[in-house]
Amino acid sequence: MIYFGGCSFMNGQGLEGEESLPYILSSALNKKYIDDSQISSSNKLIYLRAMNHLLSQSDTDLYVIMWSRGIDRRLEHILDYDSKERWTNIIPNITQKKNDKIRNNINKFVLENFVTDSSSFINTLTYMVSLQEMFKLHNKKYIYCFAHSEFMDLYKDTYKDYAYWLEVKDDVEDFTKTTDMKPLIRSLDFDNILEYSYTDIMGDFKNNKHPDSKQCVKFAEYFMGNMKVNKNYRR
Repeated sequence: MIYFGGCSFMNGQGLEGEESLPYILSSALNKKYIDDSQISSSNKLIYLRAMNHLLSQSDTDLYVIMWSRGIDRRLEHILDYDSKERWTNIIPNITQKKNDKIRNNINKFVLENFVTDSSSFINTLTYMVSLQEMFKLHNKKYIYCFAHSEFMDLYKDTYKDYAYWLEVKDDVEDFTKTTDMKPLIRSLDFDNILEYSYTDIMGDFKNNKHPDSKQCVKFAEYFMGNMKVNKNYRR
């Protein structure tokens, strides 16, 4: 059994079921699957849903988690815990709306104080490491990939700084602001993370800014190519 988690890119927004990435990959691997991805999911919700499945289901062999964005500004909160659709999605938008001063001020406050680039990046790192360690604890194979390129771009852009602090200044207490991410970066197992995101492989999307059926097949081919060479999660 394969578990798929993610946002609309994994879910296949605008596509028929047999055109979606979970269907294509599970067919290629000749396994049954559970598609737990959900449109507009934040990385927090992707993490929570995957963790819940891991702790409640034992028949899953492989977890494929497609994180949404490295800088994920989406938020969720619970309105009614007893409701099936208990999670309510909030997407702070920097776009100013005409004649809506109150909404504009709220968005500005949230973006500047609660979902900064640094805090969002650290949150995503935390979800990834936490879930990774739980997969290892339960002896489950897993693969991380990304819908967008932001996370790996940020990692690559800042890795020179991380390498400096990790290797050269390891005994120095007066670290820079990158210290907040140092233990998390060290803990991530990049052997289980696909280097290129959906957007890296696909380029522009014409299907309402989401992958079409041909692009799903192309990303699936890239995915399967990595499975064949990586002993951590190949069949």
